[in-house]
Amino acid sequence: MSVSLGTAGLGGAWQSASATISAPLWVSDVLYVAAGLVWVVLLGRYLWHGGGRWRNVLDDLQHPGQGFTLAYVPIVAMLTAGHFSRFGLDGARWVYILSGAAAGVIAARLLAHWVTGGLGSAPLHPGYTLPVVSGPFIASTTASTLHLPELAAAAFAVGILYWLAFGTVILGSLLINGDRMPAPARPTLTILVIPPATGGLAWTAAHHGQVDTIGYGFAGLLLFTLVVIGFLFPHLRQRAFHFGYWIFSFPMATSANFLLRWLAGTQIPGRQALSWVLLAAASVVFVVLCALTVGHALASRTRARTAG
Repeated sequence: MSVSLGTAGLGGAWQSASATISAPLWVSDVLYVAAGLVWVVLLGRYLWHGGGRWRNVLDDLQHPGQGFTLAYVPIVAMLTAGHFSRFGLDGARWVYILSGAAAGVIAARLLAHWVTGGLGSAPLHPGYTLPVVSGPFIASTTASTLHLPELAAAAFAVGILYWLAFGTVILGSLLINGDRMPAPARPTLTILVIPPATGGLAWTAAHHGQVDTIGYGFAGLLLFTLVVIGFLFPHLRQRAFHFGYWIFSFPMATSANFLLRWLAGTQIPGRQALSWVLLAAASVVFVVLCALTVGHALASRTRARTAG
């Protein structure tokens, strides 16, 4: 689901660009349609292979390394509902309520499992913040888009609480045990940028695009975390490309999304040019990932035929 989430994230960035620097909205529409198609295909495969059984869902949620990824399913649905709400607000609200409820149940089940020792000896990494921190922030942003301010405030409060609580635990674990993190899990460190980016988007959406002191605070947190990720980048590289690289896409896209909104509410000189640079950078990362994915798939198919 990282592919679908990253595609929807870039669609959100282009949507913000259409509102702030007059970028074409149709690019955002195409990206959200693509994200929805990938979402349908992957969800269909999951259900076909037993995901429709409640016991299997519970088993997947309890997986110490990948359980949090189930939260991607309702999160992508919420993002898509918010984007296409201009074609039907009532329908978008129903999709949001259903997907938001699903995201809440998944996050609560995951948290209950984790706090009762469900993770065992598995090393903590920032990926665990996605359902319990970034999910509520995304729900808050979407609620503001759908003119549901009470739900936006409630979801924002949940995100802030568990960012402070769970984020602190994860950061402390990384400081002590970061060197023990398996190499395939290291790209999840880029998820550190998602909470300040999604939190900033939620705050900005709730205040109709106005940037205040809190908005500057979120921007400062995001920019500092991006610098940290820059220093970590040599440790994130893998021996060869694999689909796990798509985990880079959503952090990059949502960071660009918030900074686009933030720049639009400031008086920083050259903010138009900076906005285009941010949008181009996020788009280039997406295109490179798409190209690498196609190349990887073709190479895998060739090796399979040769082996056969």
